[in-house]
Amino acid sequence: MIGDLSAVREVWAQRSQARTRADLLYLLYVVALSVLVFAPPALQMSGTFLARPDVLPVLLDPLAPPIITAVSLAAAGAMVLLGAVRGPALLAPFFTATLAASGIRRRTVLWRPLTRALLLPVLAAVTVTSLIAVTLVSDGAATAAGAAWFVLAALGAGLWLGVAWLAGELLGSGHRRLLAGGLLALAALSTALPQAPGLGGAYPVEAAQPMLWALLLLGTGILVTAAGIIQLDRLRGSVLREQSERWSSVTTVATTGDLAGAAGTFRTPPSAGRRLPAIGSRPLVLLYARRDAVTWLRSPERLAVGVVVALLAAAALAGSTQLTGPLAWGAVLLGVTALWGAAGTLVDGIRHGIHTLGAPTLFGQSAAAQVILHSIAPTLLLSVLAALGGAATMLGAGHESGTLEAVLLPTALAPVLIAGRARDAAKGPMPLALTTPMPTPQGDMAVIPMLAWQSDAILLAILSGAVLAGLGMLGPSWLLAGAAILTVGMGLLAWLRLRALRR
Repeated sequence: MIGDLSAVREVWAQRSQARTRADLLYLLYVVALSVLVFAPPALQMSGTFLARPDVLPVLLDPLAPPIITAVSLAAAGAMVLLGAVRGPALLAPFFTATLAASGIRRRTVLWRPLTRALLLPVLAAVTVTSLIAVTLVSDGAATAAGAAWFVLAALGAGLWLGVAWLAGELLGSGHRRLLAGGLLALAALSTALPQAPGLGGAYPVEAAQPMLWALLLLGTGILVTAAGIIQLDRLRGSVLREQSERWSSVTTVATTGDLAGAAGTFRTPPSAGRRLPAIGSRPLVLLYARRDAVTWLRSPERLAVGVVVALLAAAALAGSTQLTGPLAWGAVLLGVTALWGAAGTLVDGIRHGIHTLGAPTLFGQSAAAQVILHSIAPTLLLSVLAALGGAATMLGAGHESGTLEAVLLPTALAPVLIAGRARDAAKGPMPLALTTPMPTPQGDMAVIPMLAWQSDAILLAILSGAVLAGLGMLGPSWLLAGAAILTVGMGLLAWLRLRALRR
């Protein structure tokens, strides 16, 4: 095998659909011009819109810098865990088998996909910080120089996030869990420091040394990125092959319109607790709770992510009760979506119960009974996590007076989401009528009902969260009554879908 990729690139460039150098230069020109033309006005309009009396106090709060640091550290921990499932240095299965498994150094093969993947966390960090900086500058609370240093620090923080992503792909399971746990612990500790380090240290409002933190983050980010490229030679072939095949399956299933199937394909198999006994003595409620607990413990990383996401989602929902305007509804949207995702890590038992539909009742419980019994433990755990996350957030922020109302919103939403997950699990195949072409002067619009059918679960969850947030303004009794009605309604819809599948 040759020692470089020159011959391979020459053959690859001769394929029928290959872009020429002129095509690539034109593409770069279009992208750069679009960013320069559309990004500044869009940021300016967004910053002017967000420079409101109900948004600026949050951005000017003394807790804003440590919260930004904590969020960046928690995001790094999440990227480490993501690297175990889909790392940044990844090729298609064919190129993984032919190039990454060849005698060519892996850094020579994988540095390009790694560089492209690093653009995702870098752009995300720069976009969010640019929006915050423009908002503060529009109000006059920050200078243009301070905003520039903040965005430059975000560029370095984005590189660090990309390296954390790569570390999750490089490390084994034990070291990966230790690193992710350490980052989450640092995120929790950073909120108690008198001066926020890292990205929060470059916050454009009353930052002591924004230039120092910006240059430090950017310089170290470039160094660790270069070190990460060198470490690509240490990537294990089994990891590359497994992740490449999984990602190829996910993209194939997703392009067919089956988003739920794609999410199931993306899920890693259980990796721990094979000797944990999942079957015990009655009563049935405890037996099914034990089965659910064993299922959770057999995927410890997935459970840890679900617990952390549930706590953060509850914090966002609790914080929304103390806000008004776009920040309040943005926190509700973010919190409901995150809590819905966290609920998905706890309802494997519900999915299993529905999958037994039509099979012999070996243990004497029907599919509907299994769904009900498997719903108890996830509902209790998600409710407890929601209460803990909401209460800790409110007490930590010093809002003891409104703690009860803030905790009720995420806690009351938990059973609604679990019932919604049961309804979603009983969805069944997509009706063929939704794939019928709908030609219009604007093109074929058949994709719209397909997307609506695929996303109905999350849309219902967001709508339920918005309804409960609105009812919470009327009082706790309204909120609890609305949660009870929504839970019963979701359960009824799940039962109707089960009955339709049984036919």
